[in-house]
Amino acid sequence: MKITINEIAKMAGVSKSTVSRALNGTGYISDEKKSKIFELVKIHNYVPDSKAVNLSKGKAMTVGLVLPSAAGPFYGEVVRGLEEVLSANKYFTMLMTFDNTSVEEVRKRYISMIGSKRVDGMIIFDPEVNAEMVEKVMSFKIPVVYLGESIQGMDVDTILIDNFDGAYMMTEHLVKIHNYKRIAFITGPANSFDGAERLRGFKHALEMNGLSFDPTLVFRGDFTKESGKNAAEVCLKSGANAIFASNDEMALGVIEELQRKGIKVGKDMAVVGFDDAFWSRYIFPPLTTVHQPMHSIGKMAAKTILEKIESNDVVKTPMKIVLNTRLIVRNSCGCGSFTN
Repeated sequence: MKITINEIAKMAGVSKSTVSRALNGTGYISDEKKSKIFELVKIHNYVPDSKAVNLSKGKAMTVGLVLPSAAGPFYGEVVRGLEEVLSANKYFTMLMTFDNTSVEEVRKRYISMIGSKRVDGMIIFDPEVNAEMVEKVMSFKIPVVYLGESIQGMDVDTILIDNFDGAYMMTEHLVKIHNYKRIAFITGPANSFDGAERLRGFKHALEMNGLSFDPTLVFRGDFTKESGKNAAEVCLKSGANAIFASNDEMALGVIEELQRKGIKVGKDMAVVGFDDAFWSRYIFPPLTTVHQPMHSIGKMAAKTILEKIESNDVVKTPMKIVLNTRLIVRNSCGCGSFTN
């Protein structure tokens, strides 16, 4: 039978909380008692469960993570960065996503998770976040960090990407370096903050470079490859000579559809994206895109939430962290030489 922490404590002649402190490395315990505890743990092959280990800390040692999706390179890199920091600090991650689930249902689940104190803090990337929901989360007085969207007027830490500047840089590259005049833009979902900011950066860059914004060159996408393929056809009919897809997945769909039609990407038509997914350098032609520091978002979010948890400082001056993007120039925009 599996030995319990109570049995270890009884054999060592100490309390259960003393065993827990020894296992956690917290609080003062005499060297003699500590040696005895670890000797018994080794002899009896005792493996503490999370509740026993965390008894003296009064924590679940778990951070809740809510993401729009678990698929795609963006969210995978966010999780990887976050896990690097949390696991190094002996915290677990409890993940839930909006994949194939209604927004209301996911919100009920993560509110329940917070209310039952199964997590010490929450990192939330809610695609349809609103003030009412933020207030509800904050009412539990739990450390929270929001990702991906600026939440105006709310006392909550947020970490975002400078989507506006990234789209501005890309559009200016297409206009100034290549002299493209008719640039089609494929948007993200209607409720996407990231997509809206990228469209805003695109429009501003056109205006700042003496080009009028033409709404007939803007086409709706949903950040999937399939929506990029569907948009490629209408982009061609619009007379565009360059296509700016507001994420790499859609850019890939555009490239595949253009190549299916015999159109040479980077020669007959420029195609650019946004994300710098790990595969973007390996497709043909290599994709010109905007790099966003996905891994850094995860690490920054984890460090921020741990700082709040360890300091027990839930109500502090909120931070808004905006991470920079950078232009990654390859061949799909027409730069460089390659054979097709």
